[in-house]
Amino acid sequence: MEINRLHILTDEQLVRMAQEGSETAEEILIEKYKGLVKNKAKTYYITGADSEDVVQEGMIGLLGSVYGYDPDEGVRFETFATVCISNRIKSAVRNQLRSKHMPLNGYVDIDDVEISDDMSDPQTMIIMQERFEDLSESIEKKLTDLEKDVLRLHIGGHNYSSIAEMLSISVKSVDNALQRARKKLKEK
Repeated sequence: MEINRLHILTDEQLVRMAQEGSETAEEILIEKYKGLVKNKAKTYYITGADSEDVVQEGMIGLLGSVYGYDPDEGVRFETFATVCISNRIKSAVRNQLRSKHMPLNGYVDIDDVEISDDMSDPQTMIIMQERFEDLSESIEKKLTDLEKDVLRLHIGGHNYSSIAEMLSISVKSVDNALQRARKKLKEK
């Protein structure tokens, strides 16, 4: 379909085409909602970032809305996109404000750590075993079956789309399940 004819389609039709792989439909949606993203980004500030960084967060939210939109939910795409854009920007601001996201003085890059004979040290092995058991117990006690399945597939290297396909759920449901699992596992 030529690009001029795509502009007469509804947002929902463009979203469906983008979800099916049409880069042109995706570009039209991005162009159409770029102004909305910039307007939402104007009201937020991230320390150490410039305004374009906030706009980029909003654009990520917009792209997420394109691929997470489900017309069967009964919500117009514009409404869904607005919420996704706002939530993404707010999340970036919140994350910046959390002290746990600040660089730590004791940061160690895991790729720089060499596994040595310390793993043969009985004390180290017992501590590692206890941590693993605590984590396994938390997963079993705190998470729902869906959250466990999503977490295991994610840890196994699968991306959100493939997890959604394997479990026959939406990409948004995958994201929600992972967020809930992370939050539950951080609780003491």
